[in-house]
Amino acid sequence: MNVFTFGETMVSFSTENNQSIIQHDEVFASVAGAESNVSIALARLGNKVKWFSRVGQDPFGRKILYELNAHGIDTSDVIIDTEHSTGMMFKQKKELLDTEVTYYREKSAASRMSVEDICVDWVKEAKLIHITGITPSLSKSCSELVFKVIDLAKEYGALISFDPNIRLKLWGIDQAREVLIPIAKQCDIFLPGKNEMKILSKLEKRQDIERCLSDWGIPLTIMKDGENGAWIFENGTSVFVPSFEVKHVVDEIGAGDAFAAGFLHGYLQKESHEDSVRMGHACAAFVVSSKGDTDGLPTKQELTRFLEGAHGTIR
Repeated sequence: MNVFTFGETMVSFSTENNQSIIQHDEVFASVAGAESNVSIALARLGNKVKWFSRVGQDPFGRKILYELNAHGIDTSDVIIDTEHSTGMMFKQKKELLDTEVTYYREKSAASRMSVEDICVDWVKEAKLIHITGITPSLSKSCSELVFKVIDLAKEYGALISFDPNIRLKLWGIDQAREVLIPIAKQCDIFLPGKNEMKILSKLEKRQDIERCLSDWGIPLTIMKDGENGAWIFENGTSVFVPSFEVKHVVDEIGAGDAFAAGFLHGYLQKESHEDSVRMGHACAAFVVSSKGDTDGLPTKQELTRFLEGAHGTIR
């Protein structure tokens, strides 16, 4: 196993072609969850991935497992919860606005995850553990699970990558800081967005944020700056890697997860940090050019062809 990750995955419903959910009856159903998005992206690139969660004993839970199994992801230890339902979400895309997301995940099956669910061998066998800040926001037991996995990773020498993925619909800013900063301080690879770092650090200028990250003792930070690119902060140095131009954005949701997976793939393949970031940018460009969180994700061969292209743009 190369990567172990865990968290909530939902079934996402959205309309085609920016149509209003209110005015139209036909919807597109897909699987969506930060950790499973990363899992699918890594699996398509040839990595061996194990994903753990709880899903309801319902069609939505079965759809999630069907989708992940189709990509060769190990879901053998996912718990089927007979008492709680799989979470759902609705996405509404408007041409001139950011995508609006509505969650139906309170008391979901995944929110019942706890330290009793984890198997030490899953951590011992993994090279890298990928964690997001969504999981600890779901419930107290989920937060306890995250910190237990971190302790196990430290004990058995697994690397920890952490994407804060701040969702202020799930908790307040102060609570998010209280939980996410201690996680960040224990990770090996930190993958925040620029706005997320402003929230966590209460700082605005990049140089101040860079000093804050150094004070936190994080070995490697990749700070995403949206469509502009990403900063690499390591050992007191900073490097900016611009992103690829995307001519037509279909759906920006899932871009951060695709970026994380592309970077982690390069990192696991021992590519340079700059080349790994370019892989992240490329995976994100593929995703935003297609509907759904994972439909556009590239295979290893497609990623290589894109990166070897003369212009590196998607039209």
